[in-house]
Amino acid sequence: MQPRRNGPGRDDVDPLEDEEWARVLDHTGSGVMFALTEKKLLLVRLRERPGVANQNLGARVYFGTDLGKREIVAEPLGMTRFRDLPNRAQTDIAEVISQIITDLPEAYLSFYNRAGNLSLKMHAFELLQGVGPRKAREMVEARGRKGWTDLSSLDKACGINSAELLSERMAEELSDNKLEPRLVELLLRQEG
Repeated sequence: MQPRRNGPGRDDVDPLEDEEWARVLDHTGSGVMFALTEKKLLLVRLRERPGVANQNLGARVYFGTDLGKREIVAEPLGMTRFRDLPNRAQTDIAEVISQIITDLPEAYLSFYNRAGNLSLKMHAFELLQGVGPRKAREMVEARGRKGWTDLSSLDKACGINSAELLSERMAEELSDNKLEPRLVELLLRQEG
């Protein structure tokens, strides 16, 4: 990995370096699309290739270094902030995250299999909307020692929609960078 300077005296790695695929959040034919990367859920702007048809919400597009695979994207323009997304993209971001979780469940399933207490009074499951202490205990009991191998068995055992619950939390974290703890950081953006 090649370090990149980001301001005085800082050596940082480009956060998009390992990213190749993104899901479209907004593409209105203006030459630029807003998207969410699949691995780390980073918000990006991508320049479309000339003559490309508008991409639907959640469409998977390649923007990696293999130029031969870039059918839709001419080049990545860089990262963007939640507040700079068009209103529709802000509204629909949880739906796109849910698609990513469903299609690529490994990192997200690990949350449900490994989540523990955050404090003496709060379990990590309680970060999810509608999950209180009682439901969190039920989920831990249902998980047992082995955990779940797929999202559908988790959903059935716990009576939840795991992808939807996690996507809502992650969408909230992307819209509010002061929200703590941040599951997006804990699950997807840890530097190892």
